[in-house]
Amino acid sequence: MQASTAPTCSKRLLERGARAAGLLALLLCLSVSTAAIAQQQEVDLGDVERFTDGDVKHGVALYKRYCRGCHGEDGRGGAHTFMPHIQNLTKKGYIELVPDGYLYTVITEGGEAVGKNGYMPAWQSTLSVQDIKDVIAYIRSLPTY
Repeated sequence: MQASTAPTCSKRLLERGARAAGLLALLLCLSVSTAAIAQQQEVDLGDVERFTDGDVKHGVALYKRYCRGCHGEDGRGGAHTFMPHIQNLTKKGYIELVPDGYLYTVITEGGEAVGKNGYMPAWQSTLSVQDIKDVIAYIRSLPTY
């Protein structure tokens, strides 16, 4: 009888060891993920390119005319006027890290220029350089969620 219980005990010990190793691996992954998130939150936004000559008030009018039909009144992409749904311009942890030059390229040359949705049109023949900077200034003034 003892001979038959020995393999069972060994098997149980191995199963417990495997569970413990799995739990340890999970905890390690969680701690690495937490450290990565903390590191992302410590990004110095002073290093992210920003234009300083945009006019928010003029940007509001331009945004309402050219952008809100797709990006929604508040920039959250809630217009859902067509598929696929539109990028949220107020996503906390994302939009703050996007350089103004990137937004300028997307607005000027359209979404395909940066590997985004081709439904985002190029506005370079409609909006001036200053107009685009004004739209970006308005986007920067929106609250993030």
